[in-house]
Amino acid sequence: MDDILKTSVKELRIKLCSGEVTSTDVVKACYKQIKEAEPKIKAFLKTGEEFALKQAAISDDKTKSGAKCGILEGVPVGIKDNIMIQGESMSSASKYLQNYISPYDATVIEKLKKSGAVLVGRLNMDEFAMGGSTETSAYQKTANPWDITRIPGGSSGGSAAAVASGMVPFALGSDTGGSIRQPAGFCGVVGYKPSYGLISRYGVCALASSFDQIGAFAKNVYDAALLTSVIAGKDYRDPVCEPTENTDYTRGLNDSDIFKGKKIGIPKQLAEYKTDEVISKAFKEAVERVKLEGAEIVEIDVPAYKYVPALYKVIMCAEVSANIATFDGIRYGYRSPNGTSLNDEYSKSRAESLGYEVKKRILFGTYVLGAKNYHRCYHQAQKVRTLLINQLTDAYKKCDVIFTPATLQMPVKFGQELPEECDIFLIAANLGGLPGITVPCAFTQTGLPMGVHFMGPRLCDAQLFKFAAAWEKISGFDLNKYPQIK
Repeated sequence: MDDILKTSVKELRIKLCSGEVTSTDVVKACYKQIKEAEPKIKAFLKTGEEFALKQAAISDDKTKSGAKCGILEGVPVGIKDNIMIQGESMSSASKYLQNYISPYDATVIEKLKKSGAVLVGRLNMDEFAMGGSTETSAYQKTANPWDITRIPGGSSGGSAAAVASGMVPFALGSDTGGSIRQPAGFCGVVGYKPSYGLISRYGVCALASSFDQIGAFAKNVYDAALLTSVIAGKDYRDPVCEPTENTDYTRGLNDSDIFKGKKIGIPKQLAEYKTDEVISKAFKEAVERVKLEGAEIVEIDVPAYKYVPALYKVIMCAEVSANIATFDGIRYGYRSPNGTSLNDEYSKSRAESLGYEVKKRILFGTYVLGAKNYHRCYHQAQKVRTLLINQLTDAYKKCDVIFTPATLQMPVKFGQELPEECDIFLIAANLGGLPGITVPCAFTQTGLPMGVHFMGPRLCDAQLFKFAAAWEKISGFDLNKYPQIK
């Protein structure tokens, strides 16, 4: 791999600003790596080298002329295929939207363009972000760069694999139920999901509207915080977007004493779930490292954790059925040539273009929203969701941050299924609208990475980045180690 791609974004920006390297050099290095790794990884659904080089040339001209440059001027970034880029295809990895061209930019894309970032391609994902392995994409399966026989996680598996294999310095993903943080843990990179409403969802193909959030993948915490500083902030086009002012999330990341005197909460319920032996051992060692830094470990009790998988399934599928109902084959997207009536047209368009996982979730969501089941299923689930939020709020009265393994199991081989509770401690963040970040912690003897997860109180994202950055310094994980793809 080209040395330029092993450089952190922080260092890359210094080199770009000083003229030591050009954006064109960096983008060419990215595409060289893409050409080498992509045949085995299959992280990208579309790459646009010619367009990216034009963006890079514009950035280089601005730098040479001394014009005011953006925060990410000339830095390449990959985009998950459910985020709109004006004039570009946006399929959400579904055949239903295979010919759809976005008429506008998502807010995060507007902000990236304004910052000078170079968009290098669209990244694979589970169809409409439904799945946890990137196996439900209608086009291809993405492989884990550390072991190409295994899944990278999902639904943002393409984004995680692209960053892990050095094809892009960082990438955008979306997180509905751990969709950024689970693949980040499996691929050995940093994955961040913001507090609900911190980053605008305008221009994102919705899966479940009360869960979805856009977030960052990066090789280290600073780069993830830098990307967040660019894309976070209020947006009048997203009614749930918080009216927060622009914040520099990289500020204070060098505070090495952040753990000193802080209370780190570990859920009592963690012991109730089967955890891979290597993950359990690595997490115990992580806890000891945090204690050595002066943190106090406190046990927190959140009994509603046991309802998390069921809650997520009921509420998420209900919202899926409502959101995907707009995909009828009439207004846009795939239209079946075989329909004989309006209802037949709806039915055949969906039947011929949507994958099994999508159909399954729509059917279940429609069932729980039915007149006979609404109060028994959906309404009850929302009540228990409130119970979980209240219990988590009480937990933060005893601790500053909640600390768990990123996942309870290692990535499985293609075709195998992960247990339902694998990412239970990640999903809780989505149900509560809380920020969470996965940071690498260790490698197994077979060379697979593992991660830990920090979850903070709502809108305490800046503090969360500080905990994550401090952990990164004491973890002993080699950030400069890249997978040998074979």
